[in-house]
Amino acid sequence: MKLVRSLLRAELRMTTTLLVVGAVWMALSLVFCLALCVAAAKPMPKLEVEEEYFEPEHETMEPVEEEAVCVR
Repeated sequence: MKLVRSLLRAELRMTTTLLVVGAVWMALSLVFCLALCVAAAKPMPKLEVEEEYFEPEHETMEPVEEEAVCVR
């Protein structure tokens, strides 16, 4: 009988621990998702066109032969 009670207490502690860990995980996930929503709701900063786009100095792909597509 003592063994059964001991096992029930151990199982109850494990269940309680799992429930607490699950609740903490859900709370942290909710905070993370809300932080992502807040970050996504902010408008993007406007950049100068000259700073954002650059023309390449040379060709990035060169044809090699008919069977090959390109080489960098």
